[in-house]
Amino acid sequence: MEESTILKRLDLIEDLPTLPAVAMEVNKMLLNYDTTISKLSDIIEKDQAMVSKILKLVNSSFFGLRGKISSISHAIVVLGFNTIRNAVVSISIIDAFTVKESLDGFDITNFWKHSLSVAVTSKYLSEKTGIHSSDDCFVGGLLHDMGKIVLLQHFKDLFQKVLIAVGENNLSFYEAETSQIPIDHAQIGGYLARRWQLPEALIDGIQYHHSIKSDTEAQNLSMIIHAANLIANTYTEDSENNLKLSDIRPDALTILKDQFDTIPTWYPDVLLEIELACKFFLNEPTK
Repeated sequence: MEESTILKRLDLIEDLPTLPAVAMEVNKMLLNYDTTISKLSDIIEKDQAMVSKILKLVNSSFFGLRGKISSISHAIVVLGFNTIRNAVVSISIIDAFTVKESLDGFDITNFWKHSLSVAVTSKYLSEKTGIHSSDDCFVGGLLHDMGKIVLLQHFKDLFQKVLIAVGENNLSFYEAETSQIPIDHAQIGGYLARRWQLPEALIDGIQYHHSIKSDTEAQNLSMIIHAANLIANTYTEDSENNLKLSDIRPDALTILKDQFDTIPTWYPDVLLEIELACKFFLNEPTK
């Protein structure tokens, strides 16, 4: 099966995960510079379940705000359009991807923990470097592996082939993909993000987080997700610095060298923030 065949099959799949209407509408509205706080609030407030989740999120320790936020309009004023849009998308994505399929070697809870780890680490790296919006980096990190879910749900034979190669040859998932199948999860993730009408920068950031392209709108976003993914895969609370420089893309290593050199000093604090994110998004108890 060729890449073009897989993409054509994706076009014909009617039950690909979709964003709720409110998330799609918010995405469209924020492409319009004339959108007001009142108009955005009205759209979100049509979905009271979403309102409840957003207010719970912005008042959680994950955001660490001092005063209580009691309305969507207040949240938009305090946090800004982009943060609220990304909160809507993040909540919607996790709600939409209720995966029932399973395979040996794949665990959906671990999938989400890794995705949130990359999201929070991406947010930290963006705040320290200032090379891209921290909100976009969080969402890009959260969505970077979405293509794996599509492979699992709709191309299970290819997914199984990759998992076998991972186990038998001690490869990363991406390495196994590139050696075993004609398309990778990053390409499928970019396809899905485009179908969801996400901003072009997020589409590129997701699609090229393994193969960073210098001519895309989101080169810096891709580099941050790439770096955060490597860090999240390498470090735990008790691990030592065993990240191989050869694994890091040269352009990312150049721009993020200070962050790579000092991981043991800052990553323990990021792990605490990851725990808070998992507590909120996955309803996990804190330690």
